Amino acid sequence: MRRRWFLRGALGATLGLPLLESLRPREVQAAPGEDQRLVVFFCCNGVNMDKWWPDASYGAISEASFGPDRGLYPLAPFANKLVIPRGMHMSPRGFGWDASAGDDHAKGMGCKLTARRLLDGSVYADGISVDQHIASVVNPGGSPALTLMAGWRADGVLGHISYMGSNQPVTAENNPQLAYLDIVGLGNLDDEALARLQARRESVLDLVKGEYEYLLSRDLSKADRTKLEKHFDTVRDLETSINGTIPCRLDPTREAELEGINPDTVSNDSEYRTIGRMQLDVLALAIACGSTRVATMMWGSGAGGPIFTWDGMSHQYNHHKLSHGNTMDDNSGGEVAGYEEMLFDIDQWYATEFAYLLGKLADYDEEGTSVLDKTAVVMMNELSHGKDHDFRDLPVVIAGSCGGYFKQGQYIKVTAQADTRNDADAPHNKLLTTLCNAMGVAETHFGASDLGEDGEFDELKA
Repeated sequence: MRRRWFLRGALGATLGLPLLESLRPREVQAAPGEDQRLVVFFCCNGVNMDKWWPDASYGAISEASFGPDRGLYPLAPFANKLVIPRGMHMSPRGFGWDASAGDDHAKGMGCKLTARRLLDGSVYADGISVDQHIASVVNPGGSPALTLMAGWRADGVLGHISYMGSNQPVTAENNPQLAYLDIVGLGNLDDEALARLQARRESVLDLVKGEYEYLLSRDLSKADRTKLEKHFDTVRDLETSINGTIPCRLDPTREAELEGINPDTVSNDSEYRTIGRMQLDVLALAIACGSTRVATMMWGSGAGGPIFTWDGMSHQYNHHKLSHGNTMDDNSGGEVAGYEEMLFDIDQWYATEFAYLLGKLADYDEEGTSVLDKTAVVMMNELSHGKDHDFRDLPVVIAGSCGGYFKQGQYIKVTAQADTRNDADAPHNKLLTTLCNAMGVAETHFGASDLGEDGEFDELKA
């Protein structure tokens, strides 16, 4: 396991550093698989299946495969970094076809990363999720995966996707201030120490300034010096975007703009876009500088989601209502005119955020390779066709090769059936098994032993 480097400063502040080749002993070589990372980008309520997929035959894809009429259009610049599997179904199956507690929304949330049944009573998953399983092996000290979210968190299974074990849901952090404090090493400071920092308008970079200047005085290569400066610039940008974390010297206008970002409003619809972007910045920093090798980002909750009123959208109903094309969550209302196009707009918006994350990871360089290329960034969804609560033909995108494990620039059918909307083969637990092995965690069957299938999706492997 690679040792992570830190700068340590006043008040117990620590700041994780990116890998600097100039400081590594020449005889030390990276162990096989130690650089891979996994990120899960999880959305809810399904997609507009008629427009979501690339406009291409199975096989090689290019930017032209993602036209403006496609839900994944914002991913066109990353076409050569993607592998898109088609024809996967969830295990356990929905519609009551496999015995399990919970309705189809509950299964879509609780089973997607666990491939296990939901428990009677609590309706939580009966086992560990793939992110936490992998993190327990590859993270320093077996520390848990970073688990973030944006938006309102539902109670129970609908508000959780990550599990430490049976009936042990992990509550995702919806406050980027607190997530950032943990990453930069200030999460253990008491309220008094944080208040002192706020009163003095200091940042974590101020606290480690002495060690930073000493590090810059070392005989660093040009590449390492550039990497270090970029890392510090990113930390500074995060601090100036997150009001109240460890405030920097913001101009009054910027402070006024950020006044609403506080623990009492982070789950509001009006903050969804802003908080989501901050969480992606925090996640990218954590993955790049090594505070974690596994992270999940959950957008909203199952059977929920915000009312989208930004970036050209002016919806009147939340995402769940639109997924059913109905003015009421229980389908007792009237039809929402044009709801399919609204879902298409939402799909493109989430793809834009996914592309933003890919760009952040691509900007980090390690030993001549981008962090994106060393990562599997997996876009997943609670459902496929939301109106039907369908668990078949799941919408999945894998970006990055995870260090060469996955194919790139490919649209691949993983079912042997002509109709991709089937449950005859290609259970999604095989994807979870594949992710384990891509991360160097040997598995032959992830999930419940009596569900799904053994093995990996070999079709996706390079």
